[in-house]
Amino acid sequence: QRCCICHLWGASVTCRGRRCPRIFHFPCGSEGGCVSQFFGEFKSFCWKHRPVQCVQAVQQDQTLCLICQEAVAGQPCYDTLVCPACASAWFHRRCIQGQALRSARHHFRCPLCQDVATFQEEMFRLGIKIPDR
Repeated sequence: QRCCICHLWGASVTCRGRRCPRIFHFPCGSEGGCVSQFFGEFKSFCWKHRPVQCVQAVQQDQTLCLICQEAVAGQPCYDTLVCPACASAWFHRRCIQGQALRSARHHFRCPLCQDVATFQEEMFRLGIKIPDR
């Protein structure tokens, strides 16, 4: 199959969006805003069908990523995630992914409110890989 992002052959990841024909390489998908879920059926979604956050979060002035202390987008989006439990912790996708890989499932929690269950469930759904160890 031909990748819908780089247009080279050998793509094997299919979007699970309803009737979506997009197929991509895993690395192309990661760079192109696609989401792959690392639990259950290991579903993948293209940029059009990826899960989005439904958190009511309001920034005050310019909010910073809790991990790298750099500015985040003004609302939750692919590159900017918000803790679903407290709605006060904002971070870049790459920053929280790094935190998840370093912490693993046992220690991965919201850096601000320390919520574990709700936070991990939402991060899994949004495509953050959280290793078991």
